[in-house]
Amino acid sequence: MKKFFFLSLIAIIIASCAPEKKNLEFSLTIKPDTLVDTYAYLKKITEGKMLTLDSAKMVNGVFKMKGEIDFPVMQYIYLDDPKMRIPVFFDSGDIVVGVFKDDPKATTVNGSPAHDLYKTFEKELAIFDEDRNRIYKDYRMAKDSGWTEKLDSLSNARASVYEIRQGFIKEYVFINNASVISPYIVYSNSYFWNVNELDSVVNNFDAVLKSSPDYQWLVNRVAILKRVAVGQPLVDFTMKDTSGVDITLSEYCKGKYTMVDFWAAWCGPCRAENPNVVACYNDFHDKGFDVLGVSFDKNREDWIQSIHDDGLVWRQVCDLQGWSNAAGKLYGIRGIPSSILLNPEGIIIAKNLRGEELREKLEELMP
Repeated sequence: MKKFFFLSLIAIIIASCAPEKKNLEFSLTIKPDTLVDTYAYLKKITEGKMLTLDSAKMVNGVFKMKGEIDFPVMQYIYLDDPKMRIPVFFDSGDIVVGVFKDDPKATTVNGSPAHDLYKTFEKELAIFDEDRNRIYKDYRMAKDSGWTEKLDSLSNARASVYEIRQGFIKEYVFINNASVISPYIVYSNSYFWNVNELDSVVNNFDAVLKSSPDYQWLVNRVAILKRVAVGQPLVDFTMKDTSGVDITLSEYCKGKYTMVDFWAAWCGPCRAENPNVVACYNDFHDKGFDVLGVSFDKNREDWIQSIHDDGLVWRQVCDLQGWSNAAGKLYGIRGIPSSILLNPEGIIIAKNLRGEELREKLEELMP
């Protein structure tokens, strides 16, 4: 197990790198090892979408861009040739990125103190990832060789490394609570943390981080998750069904147990779970159970076809916005399949019930 004393050794260094001003100016120079007649693009992720901020054509063997940021932030360089996506933690100053066509792993980034911090963190994290990958290879070998008696122990070992890895990340952001990279690290792992874990981390952050867009996202994320926690009343929405008719959740679920099922035609795990939902619907619908499907599809034809193919007879709604689905945003959905279970009064009583868990819960509620 990797020792955590490393965290304390760099905490003071990291805290000293927190910015004291806004409008941080940067220059970006990208130096490929080959001459190309293409463009480089600077992009960032905003509300789940990749947005292009700038672009440049090669001149005298390099790509050059300039810009401003309000706070050190992760952004991405995209190259047409060689085809590459390079994550860079932008900071103020002159940032130089070296690119090697035949060896993408040899990419270098210099001139960004925030990126230096993040690369140090990634090197520590890589130790756990290497352990997990090694165990997974052993697992595959055991499975292919029919050594079934080893599978459980290897699976447990991989899970244990994962838990240690998560513990390392939490320890890191708690100790380095003024580091400009900590909000991004939490953002990148927020999918795996519950609302209490996120809330404790965000409350522990130093006030200097409040200008970070990742910090602001986390504050909003915690607020959403608290609003849709078990025991809270539903957050209402209206969305059109397959016939273009508006369906309002509060009206649809009134007086019955209702599962709001977030899914999509393109989601393999969702489609695999659908037969279980169909079986539960058939067995409990007459007792007062219903389902409202909320699709994260963008293609209407695929959405409709999958409803027919999977025999989903309950009402389905979709705004064809994919991951930007309005209802999904209200409920903080970042992965599917996902669901909430409402009681007849519209109170959230359970979340993400699948397989036998869903059936057992319905048996408890409607014996």
